[in-house]
Amino acid sequence: MVNNATQCESHFFSNYINDELLMGGGSNWANYPILSVEEVMSYRATVGNFMLEQWRIDLMQWGYDGTSPWGIKDARTCVLLPLYLDVFPDCKILFIRRDPDDIAASLSHREKPGVGVYKDPEHWKKLTMAHFERVETFGRAHRWYHEVGYEELCLEPVAVGRRIHDYLELPYTKEHEQVYRRTMHRDRLGTKAWTAFKWRVMAIKKGLQVMLE
Repeated sequence: MVNNATQCESHFFSNYINDELLMGGGSNWANYPILSVEEVMSYRATVGNFMLEQWRIDLMQWGYDGTSPWGIKDARTCVLLPLYLDVFPDCKILFIRRDPDDIAASLSHREKPGVGVYKDPEHWKKLTMAHFERVETFGRAHRWYHEVGYEELCLEPVAVGRRIHDYLELPYTKEHEQVYRRTMHRDRLGTKAWTAFKWRVMAIKKGLQVMLE
């Protein structure tokens, strides 16, 4: 996996293909309703062919050997999944499902590209559920599909990590185990509760500032 963009993503797939060419850049990635399946598939003969022709060339510039298993990680792929499955029919889908309220809380208090800080949890939750529905519809119909709970991954990173590697038919070494232990923690859970607390504190501070003025 080529990690040359933010959030452990691939610049070629996440930024150029998914964001710019398919979704049009800017804040379009956050639009609700999401792109229809018909809109997504209308790019098959253009962006889809370009992606198929160029992905290996781009990844090899960043150290990919050209033959080993490879992958991408990008939430936009949920919306674009019908196109990806058509372009890469032998791919394996790994869907990490997180509590939609936690996703909404995380998105609504962080600055996001093209959007800034958009404090509307209901919008983000509707968008999240639309992503889930697209993956459930097309992912579960695909011959290679595996679902993991984000919460379970945080609570049992070693065991869940092994299941992920088994599904992907990848080695699972002591080094991999240590990465799971080091990066997945219980404190990553419960974003919605943390965000609600943060907003309450901010509201109190703002009220105090107004009183002092």
